[in-house]
Amino acid sequence: MKKIFFLTIVSMLSLAYSFGQTVLMGDAGYPQSNPANCNTFGVSGTNFQDPGGGANYPANYNDTITFCPDLTLGTKMSITMAINAGFTFDVDGSDFIYVYDGPTASSPLLGVHNSVTDPTGFTHQATWNNPSGCLTIVFISNGSAQGTGWDANVQCGNQNQPFVPHLQAYVNGTGPNAIDPIDTGYIDVCFGDSILIIATPNFPYSLESTGYGYSQNVNSTIDFDWIVTDGNTYPNNDSIWFTPPARAGYLIDLKLTDDFPQVAHIMCKVRVSQLPSFAGTGPLEDTVCLGQNTNLIGGVTPTDTVGVSIPEGTFNLGGNFAGLTYLPDGSGQQYQAPISIGGFPAGATISNAQDLNQVCITMEHSYLGDLEIWLQCPNGTTVPLVNSYSPGNIPGGNSGGGTFLGHPIDDSGGGGAGEGWEYCFSSVFNDIGPMTQNLGNTVAVTSQPPLSAGNSIDPSNTYAPETTFASLAGCPVNGNWTIFVQDNLGIDDGYIFEWGLYFDASFFPGMSGYQNIVMSDFWSNDPTIVSGQNDTLIVIQPNSPGNYSYQYNIVDDFGCDYDTTVTLFVQPLPTIFDTGLGCNLSYGVTGTTSYAGGVWTCADTAIVINTPTMENPTIATSTPGTYTVTYTDNACNNALTAEIYYPPYAWTQTFDTVICEGASILLSANVNSTVNSFVWSTGETTPNITVNAPGNYIVSASNECYTITDTATVGNKLCTLSAPNIVSLSSTVGNNMFFVQYDGIAEFNCAILNRWGNVIYEYTDPAGGWDGKSGNGDIVDEGTYFYIIHATFEGGREITEHGFVQLKH
Repeated sequence: MKKIFFLTIVSMLSLAYSFGQTVLMGDAGYPQSNPANCNTFGVSGTNFQDPGGGANYPANYNDTITFCPDLTLGTKMSITMAINAGFTFDVDGSDFIYVYDGPTASSPLLGVHNSVTDPTGFTHQATWNNPSGCLTIVFISNGSAQGTGWDANVQCGNQNQPFVPHLQAYVNGTGPNAIDPIDTGYIDVCFGDSILIIATPNFPYSLESTGYGYSQNVNSTIDFDWIVTDGNTYPNNDSIWFTPPARAGYLIDLKLTDDFPQVAHIMCKVRVSQLPSFAGTGPLEDTVCLGQNTNLIGGVTPTDTVGVSIPEGTFNLGGNFAGLTYLPDGSGQQYQAPISIGGFPAGATISNAQDLNQVCITMEHSYLGDLEIWLQCPNGTTVPLVNSYSPGNIPGGNSGGGTFLGHPIDDSGGGGAGEGWEYCFSSVFNDIGPMTQNLGNTVAVTSQPPLSAGNSIDPSNTYAPETTFASLAGCPVNGNWTIFVQDNLGIDDGYIFEWGLYFDASFFPGMSGYQNIVMSDFWSNDPTIVSGQNDTLIVIQPNSPGNYSYQYNIVDDFGCDYDTTVTLFVQPLPTIFDTGLGCNLSYGVTGTTSYAGGVWTCADTAIVINTPTMENPTIATSTPGTYTVTYTDNACNNALTAEIYYPPYAWTQTFDTVICEGASILLSANVNSTVNSFVWSTGETTPNITVNAPGNYIVSASNECYTITDTATVGNKLCTLSAPNIVSLSSTVGNNMFFVQYDGIAEFNCAILNRWGNVIYEYTDPAGGWDGKSGNGDIVDEGTYFYIIHATFEGGREITEHGFVQLKH
């Protein structure tokens, strides 16, 4: 769609004193103390003549005149000298017109002119470095020759007020300005960040800044056209919020338009951090033995990108534009508007007519018949777009007649900008051919003072350039592209509001790439990192079995944090039994675990392992005892030991016995050393028991594996004592000693007393006796003696016997 720019503030021009009145060189003019009324001064035609008026100017003339605007109505004065449409210009080459940019001849010199230097005339306007808006004209002639002089136009008005666009950006709405370098640089963000982008244009020449001119107010007189290459539409505000929808680069192109309409463009770039690939980060071994060291890779250094790679970022691109370029009456002068193109692949060149799809220019000009427009690529190659004047800079030329471009103000120059229409040129997509061969395709423009009535070239067509864009083959894409305009006649002017180059989409993929780099990297703290916390290669020693994870972190040059979790499997230690019991001299192993199997061994040759490589084999022996066996796992060579006890068979023996009636007796089970538990038929669980009645007493003796029984039979017996009552020491037939007959005595004491009750002899061995002697060995006298016997029988029965014995020699 063609873009139309509407004029909201216009120049108000009139003749200086009254319609048709002319100011002569040498008159009082309009100094700052008596400025021209910009409502009535210089509306049309010529209003400024040489000092001769209708005749030749005089010889040896030297005078000065100043034209200043009423700054409450206008801002800049302009002067146009030309040779067509009622204008005359004939100044001898020995005479000179000096034009100064200010209220005096001490102001900066804008140019020195005569008909030799400028045969078709010239144009000047006060610059924006000239706050007075005045022009001072000095004319000096000598006596050698004179010309007829000039009929020129001087006018004032509100010219376009240049302004400087600026941008600021705040990531997530805070912090310092994020554009680096300022205004047109990069905004580097992490994915998910939002950017507050604020237009902060500077208006040094606005009514608000200087007190004259027209208003340039961000809140009321400036339009903001945001073009973001995410495809979304943004409001006409001085700020927008932009959240990048993908990890890519985006152009933020802002066009600012004031009421003149003066257009300025500024562009910055957003780069979104690219998601790194951690594909190379991880362990050298995905399985590690518990307690053993292994290595993890995950470092990035300026010379090493082990473990992490970051893809290249690419930009979503759109058009590029230049700002407003005034095209005053040139009379052969050239004006240019450059665009700097960048971001395409290095070395990219134009190869055919389609690579440069089209060139579009938004402009207005009050007379097409004297224009030449051409495009120059970065290596200097040119392609003519419009050639409507001959002779000129471009050979040939087909006159454009009195048609307009856009809807201009058709005045003598300097009256301000009209409406710019967009004209596009393409070698591939044109629908009508070159513009100068289709001058009949016009659109009527209405008379809207101070805009001009007439016909303008139809902007709805796409025109072919004068020669094909194929002639640009070999031109680099990156660099300065420039639109040149040459105005060959006076009393017409125009403006280029903006223009753009549109390249074929085949250039877009990968263009303007950017590469993130890692600024810092580290492994999160973990007690099992043995060394190299911030190195490319770290040493770890996991301390628990199963999946064990480590976190690797990087920070890129955009300040974005990324991490990945590296998990490796830590093989558990094998597990086996602690101690084993091998009954019947054989032990069946159970409960063994290992990651990849293992081998059983035993250093003692008495042990036989049926299948050593089985996790749970049978381990046997022919010799009881305790043996140490070892299990070594295959994966980590960990060796675990355990003991197996093979008990001998249990053995026990008891003996039959008898007890006295009413007594008790101790029964004992004789066993081998491996017996560790007993159970008697009485319920008792000790090796020895006491019984007090005859009967069969059964004992069961057991160890860890075996049980054996035996029976002790206890009989009954009569427990008494008998002793002789006559002892003849001289007898040879057996009664020559006192003794006791007994059975089963455990404790015994016998005392011999005389008739006076004194103990004369005593013994404690029941097998002993008294041979008639006293304790000192002397034979006692014959007579009657008494005895007292205390005895305890086996089983505990106690008796005391008293009696007498007759002792004879």
